[in-house]
Amino acid sequence: MQTLLTALALSATTALAVPSSANDAIEHTIVESMANEIENNYVYPEKGASAAALLRETLSSGRLDSMQGDELANVIRAGMVEHTKDLHFGVRALPEGWAPPTTNEEAQTRQEPQAPYGFSRVERLDGNIGYIDLRGFNNARYIEETVEASMRLVQGCDSLIFDLRRNGGGDPHAVALITSYLYDPSEPVHLNSLYYRPADETTEFWTHDQIDTDLAMPDVPVYILTSSRTFSAAEEFTYNLRNLKRATVVGETTGGGAHPVDSIILHSDATDRYYQLVLPIARAISPITKTNWEGTGVEPHIACDADEALDQALMDAYAKLDSAGNRSVRFGLAALTARLSPVQLSEASKLEYAGSYTDREVKLVDGVLMYRRIGVSDFNPLICVEKDTFVIEGVSDFIMEFDRNELGSIVAINGIYGQHHTDRSDRDD
Repeated sequence: MQTLLTALALSATTALAVPSSANDAIEHTIVESMANEIENNYVYPEKGASAAALLRETLSSGRLDSMQGDELANVIRAGMVEHTKDLHFGVRALPEGWAPPTTNEEAQTRQEPQAPYGFSRVERLDGNIGYIDLRGFNNARYIEETVEASMRLVQGCDSLIFDLRRNGGGDPHAVALITSYLYDPSEPVHLNSLYYRPADETTEFWTHDQIDTDLAMPDVPVYILTSSRTFSAAEEFTYNLRNLKRATVVGETTGGGAHPVDSIILHSDATDRYYQLVLPIARAISPITKTNWEGTGVEPHIACDADEALDQALMDAYAKLDSAGNRSVRFGLAALTARLSPVQLSEASKLEYAGSYTDREVKLVDGVLMYRRIGVSDFNPLICVEKDTFVIEGVSDFIMEFDRNELGSIVAINGIYGQHHTDRSDRDD
């Protein structure tokens, strides 16, 4: 399908064409209404004026005369995005028979988001890492209790990961609400400002103390996972915390949309159909960079494919916590290393570990070290994660360390448990 820029070549006139018959130019009024909205309210006045002129020129060319519904909406959106490079632009033909709400109550019902408000998963990962898979920043006034419950679930974590790889954005007030849990509530932090062209005014967004302040975690390291699909308010959350040096961003460069929108419903008298114009009317202004991420996206600190971002964030978090003396993360680090980068041992090295150890037994079977607790369990594969250190395949809360004597011979197994106790089995063969 041709874009508006292609259609522009068909005509150089800017006058609104007059339909030659009742069957021609069915949606001329709708197109002109869209052009007026774009000219008067698009976030950048000059770009809005040129985009509106382009739309009117295309209309007068006759290119749009036979179009209506989805075809018309798609052509207009393609042209506006191509001209402005603004991915927030949207034009949609609403389903036939759709009608706007007739009462405030009906309008409220249509706008109210549904639980769990984008919180897809909230859990504690191996090594006491909090994890929040957030798929959207829903309206702040609806999500306060859900945010509080989520932060309560990850209380006491040693690092906190926000997974925004499938987050397309939402409410900037929700961004401020969630971010408020990551700072000292007594010291407000300026996160972002939004300039709104229709009102010609700027609104500042700050962290605040309108939360359960006992759940704030200003000193917990934060990671944000991103993909090319991370967009709009999700990018703001990422951009804010990256510039404030409050988070480590892991994954892909984000989508690059920094312009909040207004949703405008327009009615066609000709076809009795409604169209939705999603129009960027504002722009973000960082108090630190004095600009935003429009068109560029937010670059990660640790660049990797989106599918690998969680593993990379966990590896970084475990390594930093372990080097700081936090021994509780060693189980998570061991389990992740076993899965991603186990130590490869020679046949001779493996044979050093094989033998009987009081109530434990290790043997080599078809090139694989196998382990069991005598009389308690069956044999299971061992995976080496560092010199003389192993985990049992599929077990994340137990580590085996082999002790050597001064001659370098293996003399015992030390069992280290996630429940904070140890035991020892001496070699007896």
